[in-house]
Amino acid sequence: MSIEISINKIPTEGELIVLFHQTSWASKRQEADIKNMLESLTVFVSVRDNSKLIGFGRAISDGVYRALVDDIIVDRAYRKKGLGKVIIENLLNQLDGIDEIFLNTKPDLEEFYKKFGFKVIEGITMKL
Repeated sequence: MSIEISINKIPTEGELIVLFHQTSWASKRQEADIKNMLESLTVFVSVRDNSKLIGFGRAISDGVYRALVDDIIVDRAYRKKGLGKVIIENLLNQLDGIDEIFLNTKPDLEEFYKKFGFKVIEGITMKL
């Protein structure tokens, strides 16, 4: 493995769709929509093995008060090798100084995110 971590090299929509199709939560995303998302991307991490995209994560932020960490994904062939940790650490470094950082996750990943200081909060999450 020759791992490269970048906060500057934006992946292509074709690369990302391969990763998204490995998930239950993003498998229906379309390349045109991914392209639009990538055009406004400012906070992200990409992980490559010999130029192949094997990991990705992004955050949406106003740069001061709030950020939402989103789309954390590692290619299924590379999972359980510490790459998710690398993605989160790089995102959090880019978000240093933001008042509140949020993320949505499934219960089976709560313990993973708690290692970085995330806490389950009481409240109501609403979705349109």
